[in-house]
Amino acid sequence: MAEAGVVALRNLKTDKVYLFYSRDIKADCVSMRFKLDLGMFPCRSLQEDYAKTGLEVFRFDTIELTEDESRLEILKKDMDLYV
Repeated sequence: MAEAGVVALRNLKTDKVYLFYSRDIKADCVSMRFKLDLGMFPCRSLQEDYAKTGLEVFRFDTIELTEDESRLEILKKDMDLYV
C-alpha cells in the first residue's frame, strides 16, 4: 500500500527545502528525480541547483505521514523554501 504524506527534498549545501504533498511517496520521489535528471522539473531554482551540484547534495525526507493534504500549507510556513 502506498504511503501518503508531506515530503521535503532538501539541498544539504544551501539548506533550501522543496516541500510537496504526495499520495504515493515512493513513486513521486522516483518521478521527481527522473524529471530533475532530465532537466524538466517545473521549479526552476531547484532545477538549476540540481544541475549545478547533482544528486549528491540532495536528500528526500518524509516530514509527516498523513492523508491530510492541508498539512502541507501549515508546514510550509516554517520552512526556507525554494521559490
